[in-house]
Amino acid sequence: MDENVQLPSNLLSRLKKAAEAVDKASKVRVISHNDADGLGSAGVICSFLQRSCKEFHCTMAKGFDEKLVRDNIESYDLLIISDMGSNNLMALESLPIPVIVLDHHKPERDSEKVIHCNPHLVGIDGATSGCASSVALALATVISEANWDLAWVAFGGIVGDRQHMRGLSGINVYLFQQAQRRKMIEERPPQLITDGPLKEALYQSTEPFIVGVSGDQKGVAQLLADAGVMDNLPYESVEERRQMKLNSLISLQLLQQGCTMANLEEVLCPRFYSPEKKLFCKDLANALNACGKSEKQGLGLAMLMGDKVAKDNAWKMKDDFGMELLKTSLEVQRKGLLQGQHIQYFISPSQDVSSEACGVMMQWVGDQNKPTISLTHKGGEVRISSRANQHIVNDLGVDLGAALRAATGKVGGNGGGHNVASGGRIPFGKEEEFIRELDRIIGEQKALKEANFSAK
Repeated sequence: MDENVQLPSNLLSRLKKAAEAVDKASKVRVISHNDADGLGSAGVICSFLQRSCKEFHCTMAKGFDEKLVRDNIESYDLLIISDMGSNNLMALESLPIPVIVLDHHKPERDSEKVIHCNPHLVGIDGATSGCASSVALALATVISEANWDLAWVAFGGIVGDRQHMRGLSGINVYLFQQAQRRKMIEERPPQLITDGPLKEALYQSTEPFIVGVSGDQKGVAQLLADAGVMDNLPYESVEERRQMKLNSLISLQLLQQGCTMANLEEVLCPRFYSPEKKLFCKDLANALNACGKSEKQGLGLAMLMGDKVAKDNAWKMKDDFGMELLKTSLEVQRKGLLQGQHIQYFISPSQDVSSEACGVMMQWVGDQNKPTISLTHKGGEVRISSRANQHIVNDLGVDLGAALRAATGKVGGNGGGHNVASGGRIPFGKEEEFIRELDRIIGEQKALKEANFSAK
């Protein structure tokens, strides 16, 4: 890793323009996405607005809603859209007040009117190397050096967006290096098992999801006995040779259940820690995700802005959400994934953790050559989540964002996102038609990749 990474000059110029707009404003409207990255970016934005003595109001939304935007900007002199907006520029350009977009989704185009801050516009992949929280922290530190202490908030979003999984890159490297020098963020060694007493950590584990151990007390006891660990110690208190034995047994089980070495390497990624807040950013990301999915975004935002009671409540929500994910993952694993020719899918038994369960199935249980799709019935419609891996995207040529956009549109819905993870909504009763269409599109993407490879 280059030890002196800098922000690209063309991104810095955009951020300076955004900082000038913030400085000129007195009342700011903030609208952000309701996931971990959206909450992380909103936490950074609201914090620097508060420190700048700006009057502001923040709304967390499930997605871009032009009516929501238009109905909520009266009497404000600046709008900041975070973790969305790059594909809604026409609507934003027509607004009567200045607009800043802090996004990382692949944009439809650039804009001369909107202050458009997106890694893709400067040659950086927003799916892996700079998310909304990254861009928000970069803006915050352009506004004031004092805002580097918001790094813990941003890294909750960065980790929540899984941009740390294969090591930091792009904007995230710059942010980490600068925060580390200021002793705001520390990097800790990878660890296969989460912190806490081993029996509880193994029983509750969904990352990794260990078949026969996760959610199985007898399986946990047998694994610990096989590793020669007889006490319910925290992982860090176990002697090194026992740690190695335990890690080897877990790795072997994961490989036997179909996990690839690449997936195993992903979970063995660096861990980021805030010494000031005394928390791991992964735990913060899980808490933010739980708040977002439980429609308690205000709780998550209050936690990020320093409310200690909110933090206690968010941490409890994180634990409850983790148990719901474990329960759902166990049920889906027991029933098995339904198989198409090019995709695998399941009907989620839970409305709250369907996208997370989709990720668990893709990474630890399912066929590693097929994207995994979850369908959830909620509010008279069907919510779609999809996950792939780098092999499916890079080697097989799959782009889930494009595929979901086309397949949902075909059946009267809408969707999109990143190449490796995407989502959408379709009308109730259109599930079978959607699955057929998505399977066909994924097959076409793979065939095109193969044809291009053969042509070379």
